This record gives sequence, structure tokens and C-alpha cells, in this order.
Amino acid sequence: MNADPEDPAFRTWLRTLSEALDTDPEDALASRAALTFLWSAFAENGAMPPSHFAPLLAAHRQAHAEQAVTALLTQVQAETGRRFEAPVRHSPPTERDPEGTVHVGPEPVQGIAPSDIHTEAAEGLQCLLADRDRLIWPLCPDHRVALHATSTASGAVWVCSVGGHTVRGIV
Repeated sequence: MNADPEDPAFRTWLRTLSEALDTDPEDALASRAALTFLWSAFAENGAMPPSHFAPLLAAHRQAHAEQAVTALLTQVQAETGRRFEAPVRHSPPTERDPEGTVHVGPEPVQGIAPSDIHTEAAEGLQCLLADRDRLIWPLCPDHRVALHATSTASGAVWVCSVGGHTVRGIV
């Protein structure tokens, strides 16, 4: 069955999730990938309670954050000649933290859309490298200033903090 973001039972389930979790899944529906993830969870499990959905959301965030960090660390090594490690830390959902947590460096990963997760992972890695290793990365090739991770309709990108132009995709 194709994803139907207007299906009344699906929308009711999303509202139930947003009331119980810190995330509003309806905000992510503009992303085709987020809609596919949410619809798949709904189609396979029905209107499961938030406590059953939360581990799926945490695993989704963790998988996309790890994918982004792996790709980014490869880029860092190629551009700097240095090898770094940056673990993706996670803890499962609990009563106190119903969504669980995923962190890259000091930054929480809270998105549902892969582009949002990649952006948050890039920000976390960038902060970790700056704070821990005193490395400002990546740099705009034109202005030699740090780039800013940004989520756009076309995906996660690095944007020049001076010129405002997109330099490249994040992942």
C-alpha cells in the first residue's frame, strides 16, 4: 500500500505520538523519506502506542546518524590527512526519556527526516572536532571560513557562513 499522509487513522496516530513524545512527526511529513518511515511503521504495526514506536524511532535516528558520521569521517580524513573517531552515543527509551537519546558529540539528534538527522550529526561532529581536536572543518574553499550544516528540501548541505552559498552535500 502506498503512503497516504492524509489517511485519517494515520493522522490520528501521528497526533497521538506528538502528544506523548518530544517530537511532532507531522512536522516531518514534507520529507518523502520521513513519510515512508512513518507510514511503514504504521502499515506494519497499526496505530501502535508511542512506547512501542519510540524504539523504532531511536533505531532510525541511530542508523542515519551512524551513516552520516561514517561518511563525514571519511571526508575529514581525505581533506586533512588525519583520522578521527566520533562515536554515535545512544540510550534506549525510558519512562523519563520516552524517545531515548542519540548524540553526536555534544549535539542531540532529534530529527525524523534523514536530511535533518544528517544535518544534526554533521553539527555534532563539527562541534566535537572543534572542541576536542581544535579542528575547524569543513572550510569554504572560497572564503576559508567554517561551513554551516543546513537541512534543505533537497537534503543536508554545507553552506558558507560568509557567502551563504551551498558548498556541497553533507552525505
